[in-house]
Amino acid sequence: MKIRKEMIAQYIRLLTTGRAVNAPDPMSDLSNFDADIRTMHKRAYQDGNLDWLRLALDALIADPSGRIEEFAGLQYPFDERDLVAIFRHAHEMIWPDRSLSEPGDEAELEFVDMSPEDWAAVSGDAN
Repeated sequence: MKIRKEMIAQYIRLLTTGRAVNAPDPMSDLSNFDADIRTMHKRAYQDGNLDWLRLALDALIADPSGRIEEFAGLQYPFDERDLVAIFRHAHEMIWPDRSLSEPGDEAELEFVDMSPEDWAAVSGDAN
């Protein structure tokens, strides 16, 4: 399934360029990201994209190879392992009762560049 990359990136940017990256070592304590995760959750909920965000984070955690670093941002040198840890922490905070997919069981998502109008046509969503 194709998913609008920029839609997911706008939420993830809240984590990769937010308050947490100003800590001396953001990865030393994942709670550094808690405020940014709450903001991401709120925005995705308000936009009606919370289910899409959950699906995307789950897929990126289960199969990060070659695609998770597209969402790394430029402010802090996050690597694949860092991003998986942050996304896993976000998933646990936002959806504590939802387990993550095992590798190979995640939704097959292809993150693609598309306009909001094209996304609305693909997803049936006006967001």
